[in-house]
Amino acid sequence: MLNAIERGTFDYYATFPNSRHTRQQHREQAAREARGQPLGQLLDAYLAAMRAARALSPSSIATYARWAEARLRPRWGATPIDEVTPADLRAWVADLAGELSPKSVRNCVTLMSGVLDQAVEDGLLTTNPLDNIKLRKLIPRRRKSDDEDRIDPFNDAEVAAILAAADRPEERALYQFAFASGLRTGELIALKWAHVDWLQGYVHVVDNVVDAEVGTKEQDTKTGNTRDIPMLPAARTALEAMRAISQLASGYVFLNSDRRRWSSSQQIRDRWEIVLRRAGVRYRNPYQTRHTFASRLLMAGEPELLVAHLLGHESVEMVRRHYGKYIRQPDGVQLKGDYSSFGTDPAVSRRTHSG
Repeated sequence: MLNAIERGTFDYYATFPNSRHTRQQHREQAAREARGQPLGQLLDAYLAAMRAARALSPSSIATYARWAEARLRPRWGATPIDEVTPADLRAWVADLAGELSPKSVRNCVTLMSGVLDQAVEDGLLTTNPLDNIKLRKLIPRRRKSDDEDRIDPFNDAEVAAILAAADRPEERALYQFAFASGLRTGELIALKWAHVDWLQGYVHVVDNVVDAEVGTKEQDTKTGNTRDIPMLPAARTALEAMRAISQLASGYVFLNSDRRRWSSSQQIRDRWEIVLRRAGVRYRNPYQTRHTFASRLLMAGEPELLVAHLLGHESVEMVRRHYGKYIRQPDGVQLKGDYSSFGTDPAVSRRTHSG
């Protein structure tokens, strides 16, 4: 050892591998290497953790995975985690806002923030560089007119035109049932003959089909609760049409023209767009069939709580917030209190009553 010291070749850490100083050196070296990990590796680990935890729906994970490949990995995949700066992130978000919808931008930013938060928890960063960025200044607020899920129901003439333009009987039955039941698109795809109660006149809504990273996945309804939908005449007619078409050969109620279960909501949307164009009806997405069902029932005076149940909501608050203008007062607006002196001068009111 003395000879090595004299020659200048002495290696303390190799000579004393189990010493406290050597262990500290190894920890510091490992920390430096970890902080230099490319963000792409951390992104993979974060997505894997989300899949394993199953805290999000398959469709949400699929959405994040798509944005990871489209927007995060190309820009940040090779960047060392400790070289991600607020300035670079601010420029990235601004670029996204110039190309994508506000919702899509927020999906990308939410995913990026999750990766950076995990890096903070793992000691790779001291703070999340996104925390001090004021996103509201970079992402324009979404206008209601731009929101494809805003309540914009079809009127009777439009419904009739859509059904008339659906020259494929399978599609016409699907649309007619959607208007008359208020089911979500995934619930329509997942509906099975075993859940149709012809005798009692109800449809039991049990399952839902959602997009996954590969194809689709069948799971419980969005809220996890089942519900019963009474068959309106139009809904029964649609089911009878599908029974004649499928001859109950498939467990699923709604089949496409290939006599197969609809593969996804996108497949339905593609055909829906064609039919609306043929019908000359202003385009709204297929989810508006659900809004049409709800608004029609409320305008007919059906109780809010009943409509909430039929839609699968756990309370009436969603119905009141989204469909308030369609809620009809059975006897008009009638106030029950005594407001004779409300908003008047008390002295004038006393003279009027004493006189």
